[in-house]
Amino acid sequence: MTTVEEALGRPSQGIDRRAKRVAVHTFRPRRSWPAVLVGLLILVVAVVAAAEVIAALAGNPLRLIPVGPATDYAAATTWSEPSVQIASAVLALIGLALIVVALAPGRSRWTALRTDDPALVVGLTRPALRRAVAAAAQDVSGVDHVHVVVRGNRIRVHVRTGMRESHGLPAEVTSAVETRLEELAPLRSMRIATHVRYAEG
Repeated sequence: MTTVEEALGRPSQGIDRRAKRVAVHTFRPRRSWPAVLVGLLILVVAVVAAAEVIAALAGNPLRLIPVGPATDYAAATTWSEPSVQIASAVLALIGLALIVVALAPGRSRWTALRTDDPALVVGLTRPALRRAVAAAAQDVSGVDHVHVVVRGNRIRVHVRTGMRESHGLPAEVTSAVETRLEELAPLRSMRIATHVRYAEG
């Protein structure tokens, strides 16, 4: 029997790596709120500055910004003043924090799946992944209820059973989940932790 993969041939390692890079880049979460905050701050400063300039040219300055006192303070203050150094350090820390937050990846809502084709990108939402894993665990004999938690590349499967004892049930549930993940083929390997709650009495 010839499979589709055998008929088409396995993709080269270069194509496979390129497909992984495309999938990771496509589903990489963006940190949009730091850019929004900085953009709003720059917009407010630009609007106030433009209003001050236009009003001053018209002969009726708004004086929204205390330019006079600020100029006098800047002329009388040196870089060695503690207040200037503290203000500079605070501004530098704020800027550094914004850069770190913007560069650090956010929490992804998608799980990229392997396609071996750079032109085809497939992803699974976290709720869909939870449902797929829960359905696989629910198919195991003896399982009454399943609750799945997905965090990063970790999957926690909480199972409730009516049986009082079954040493092989956790392994069966884990095996079923692993089989389903092999079918889905997520780009990142997932670690599975299975917890079974047995009937009391």
